[in-house]
Amino acid sequence: MDSFWGLTATAWTALYTLLTFGLLMVAVIAAAYAKRQWDVARQAQLEASRPYVIVRAEPSEASRRLFDLSVRNIGKRPAISVRVHLNPPPQRAEEIDGHEFAKMKMLNQPIEMLAPDQDMRAFWDDHADRRGHDMPTAHQVTIIYSDTSGATYEEKSVIDLDSMQGSVYTEVKTVHNIGKSLEQIKKILKDASILSRRGNAEVRAITEGRQANKEREDREI
Repeated sequence: MDSFWGLTATAWTALYTLLTFGLLMVAVIAAAYAKRQWDVARQAQLEASRPYVIVRAEPSEASRRLFDLSVRNIGKRPAISVRVHLNPPPQRAEEIDGHEFAKMKMLNQPIEMLAPDQDMRAFWDDHADRRGHDMPTAHQVTIIYSDTSGATYEEKSVIDLDSMQGSVYTEVKTVHNIGKSLEQIKKILKDASILSRRGNAEVRAITEGRQANKEREDREI
């Protein structure tokens, strides 16, 4: 039987088949890896360009004691038909008849659209008013919405109103505090008895030093 480099034709055929199979397997693995990388890049692109709605309890701009319910789209595209559900339903320490917090429209009907970075906020409650009340402090949140292409998203999260319990904070005075102080001054002046009387009020003012004032009083006596 003819041979080449000590191998028969049959052996060379078998070796060629093994090399071909090995190259094919390398090509398959490379193709699979390339597809996986493409899928990861595609998914990252979709995540970066999709709407992303979050629901949180956030401190009010007026005071850290107060907190709002915030429904915000932090994504790059509009969120369509946003439905928000909290379980158990949220409550205020002091509800207003006909304006109960859980009956708020955006918690019971879909929000038509949330533009990118749009934030819908509503005053929720005052931490100080809730002390001593047996009220839920943790709420399971479910958010369902779509994008402009028709893709649907569903997110679940938890609002924990006690997550900052035990912390301390500093409060920066704002225009709101100035307005509140002016209201207090207005009330004090309104309740002042001297300002409620009609007529003139005599006010004595001393502009001289204490020693000079005593000597003048002695001379007058």
